[in-house]
Formats: sequence, structure tokens, C-alpha cells
Amino acid sequence: MKIALVTMNVKAGQCEENVRFMKDKIMQAREDGADLIVFPQNAVSGYLLGDTWLDDDYCRYIDSFNDDIIKESNDIAIVWGNIRYRNHRRFNAAFFAYQGMTHMRVKKNHSSPYMNDFAYFENNNINSAIEYKDDMIFALNFGNEIQLTDMNINLDARPYDIDHNLDVAGNVIYVNACGMQNNDHSIMLMEGGSCVYRNGKCLYHAPYFVEDYAIVDLDCEQEDCDKERSLLNALTMGIREFDKQVLGGRLPWVVGMSGGLDSSVTSALFVHALGKERVHGYNLATRHNSETTKSNARKEAEQLGIECREGAIEDLVAQAQETLLKEYQYNIDECPVLVKENLQARARGYLLNSFAGILGGVVINNANKVEVSLGYCTLYGDSVGAISPIADLTKVQLFDLSKELNKVFEKEVIPMGLLPNVQKNRIDWEMPPSAELKENQFDPMKWFYHDYLVEHLGNDISISKFIQSYEDGSLDETIKPWITYYGLDNPKAFIEDLQWFLSTQQRNSFKCLQLPPALCVHHKTYANRNLTQMRKDDLYIEKFKKKYELQ
Repeated sequence: MKIALVTMNVKAGQCEENVRFMKDKIMQAREDGADLIVFPQNAVSGYLLGDTWLDDDYCRYIDSFNDDIIKESNDIAIVWGNIRYRNHRRFNAAFFAYQGMTHMRVKKNHSSPYMNDFAYFENNNINSAIEYKDDMIFALNFGNEIQLTDMNINLDARPYDIDHNLDVAGNVIYVNACGMQNNDHSIMLMEGGSCVYRNGKCLYHAPYFVEDYAIVDLDCEQEDCDKERSLLNALTMGIREFDKQVLGGRLPWVVGMSGGLDSSVTSALFVHALGKERVHGYNLATRHNSETTKSNARKEAEQLGIECREGAIEDLVAQAQETLLKEYQYNIDECPVLVKENLQARARGYLLNSFAGILGGVVINNANKVEVSLGYCTLYGDSVGAISPIADLTKVQLFDLSKELNKVFEKEVIPMGLLPNVQKNRIDWEMPPSAELKENQFDPMKWFYHDYLVEHLGNDISISKFIQSYEDGSLDETIKPWITYYGLDNPKAFIEDLQWFLSTQQRNSFKCLQLPPALCVHHKTYANRNLTQMRKDDLYIEKFKKKYELQ
């Protein structure tokens, strides 16, 4: 039996475009002699539609396409995902159609960090075995479900998660969507990777993050190999899809090239994804910027083949200070130093948006996940942009991504001097990370350690569990050396740093709501901590301080 596998770039909400694509592939599969063609979950409408699912008229419209697809099944069996809408009831379903006859399986509702099925769909226990050609019994499933049958057909709309791969087992035809589907501030990257396993063999595995069509013979003896799930490929797909679906694929992209690691990575990512003609760099220096960072920006632009205009923001900042004093009687020199730092950051944001306006383009945001978590940015300054491509990646994760980008470009587009030299869990920086908004300024983060906290606290480790693990020595082995390196094996230093980390998160959590949408590489992205949780955390912290007499 020949199966046509379609790893489909499902455009959320674009039903007519999606169904037109499906019909083209059905025709191609028919010409290729396929007995069965399989599309992903929610192939008609997309999965992450939010409260659009509550629009009855729109759901009725989505459901109407099922009849169109059934009409195509006279000489080929078709499997696809879509909703069944009846009398204000919505069922997220998988359909099997052949010669006008259909079978349906309803997806079991569950909540994930990126979608709450219970808010939109109803459960139903419809589940019938499907006998089709060669007396083979099929079962319709979702995700990695498995039933006792000759062949499972599993539909999915699974986003990429850098830490977790989906394991499929048994005899299974697994088909996943690729592309981008937006969910509030989170841009989820559908990973694709459709595959066929039978009798313990991988008969076919599609590449990740790209559309794919393949004919697979279930009786084939030749084995295929698993494909690599590359972070760079995930981000590249996300940038291209956002650029095309949201902005039409034509606008210039403006990036502030400071000469630091974050802006170096985002610049290289966009050139890799969209080409050097679409990316425009600007170095916006103050007197605090070193010649090293300015040189880094200049050299990276040259290596990437893009223009990077250099200029200073001193006059703009001085004029802002003069206006505040002359018109509003505020003397910046008498204000806390942070006020002047923020003036500089907002001057840069103002200029970047001005450049984007002049070019008819948009700005790239350069924030990484640690900065986002701690609110280490200035609203309307370095927080501006249309998209945050690295906002779900810690600084440590950017180190490896930088090396991969250099490998892909086959030259040093990310200056190696920006990467730390780590030996025996000691960090040596040629150029430590800095916002360069005052003399001898260095970022306050404890790299590797705070990266770990951002990734795990409130996600898979609670505050109480973390403190308990610190006390009984059962902390993750990867983090222990960094606790020693930063002197946090002293209980007083440990708890003071933890309090600083948590209070900084809480104090700046409002900023996350105003940052650009982020390309997400985790199913569970950074979530703002609420006051109730913080008070609960305070209880454990106070208990710890009392135990070690740190009051």
C-alpha cells in the first residue's frame, strides 16, 4: 500500500488557501498512484486560533470544507484534521474518507502551555476501526497515541520544543504541521517531522521545519534515518513565516548593531533567513561605547554583506536633557543615574523606529530570555521591535547558536571574542556583556547560573524544591559548579541572590506585556510571576534565613 505523507505549512485562519493546497496534493497523490493521503491535525484552519474558535459562524464556515474534501475521495482515501461543528458544539476531529464514506475520531481535550482544548472543544468517545485495502485495519489518533491495530494514523499540530522530542512507537503513520502559528505573544514554530514506522523500522522521516510531500510504500524494506531538529532551522523558519504571513515578505528589517552578542546573533539570523538585501544595520554609539564593540559591529556587517551606518546619539540625548530642564525644570544630573541611562536607550529606540519609517520597514528586537525574564530593558528603548527572535533563548543557548551560525556562513560572522572561554566551570571573557550606558558597566547577571534559574524556576522546579535541593545537596549537577564559582555556596550569598532574582522578576514583570511577540522554542515559555506566588516564595525564603540565622 502506498501512502502520501504531507507535512503541510498550515496557514492559521486561511481556510481557502489551505484547502486549495490540499486539493493540489490530492491530485498529485492520485497521479503518483497513492492509495491514501494524510494531512496534519487542523489542516483546514490551523490549531492556534484562540477565541476565534468561539465564533459560531466561523466554525460553521470551517466545517463546510469537510464536504469539499470528502468529494475528492472517490478513488483515493483521504485523512485530515478539522473540526466538526454541530448545534453550537465543536469537536476537534480526524477524518478518514473514501468513496464518500467517512470515519471520525475526536481528539481528547487536554491543556498544554500553548493551547487549552477544554475552552473550545467537547470530548466524544467516537472511535471506530477502519478496514481499508489489503484487509488492513487502521485507527485514527492524535500526537503519540497508540492503539492495538495494524496501522495507526496519527495527526498532530505540535510546536517545536528545544528540550523535548516527540517519540512515536509501534506501527504508525505520523503527520505533523510545519510553519508558524501565533498564540498571543507567543509565535509557536510547528516542527513538521512527519514519519512512518512499521515493524520496528523507520520507512520514512521527513525533514523538520519545511513543507514536505512523500510517497511511502508500507511494504518497503529500505530504512530511512531520523532527521536533525536544528534550533537554527527552527528560528529560520519562524523568521521567514512571520515575515511572509504578517508583513508580506517585502519590508526592510532594521537592527541596532551594538557589537554585542545578542545583536550579532539577530543580525546573522535575519541575513541567513531573508538575505542581506533585507537587513539594515545601525550602530548608535555613546561616549561609553568602546572601540571594540564599534569595531565588532563594523566587522560583522562586512562579513554579512550588509550596510551598517555609524553615528552617535550624544546630541539627541543632550537635547532631551535640555528640553527636560528648560521646559519642565527637571535637571537630569540631579536624578538617579538610571534616568540618564534610560534616556540613552530611548534615544536609540527613537532612532531605530525613525530609520524603519524612512525605509518603510520594521525593527528587530534583540532581547534574550534572561533579559526578558528580569526586565533588563528600557520600555520604548531597547524593548522596541516587531518581533523578538531570541527572546526564548538564554545567553548560554546563544553561545552554541553563535557557533552554528559561524559554521553555516563558513566564516566568523559572530565575533568569537564575544563568547566566553569556559574551563573547569570558570568563565573568562574577552568582552563581558554590557549595555554600555555608563562607564565600566557590566550586566548584573551571573551567567550560566541565572540562565539555569530562568529556564527552570517556576517551570519544572518550584522555589521550595530549589531551596530544599540546595540544602540537602541534591541540586542538578550542571548547576553545582556555578554556585561555587559565584560564591553562592555561602547560604547568605545564595539567599540574597535568589531574593534579588525573584524581586527583579516581580518588579519588572509588567515589561513583558509590552515586548514584541517572541519566536518560542519551548512549549512552556516564560510566564510572569504573580503576587500570590511571590508571597508563597517569601515564606520559604524567610524559613531558610531563619534556619541559617540570616535575619
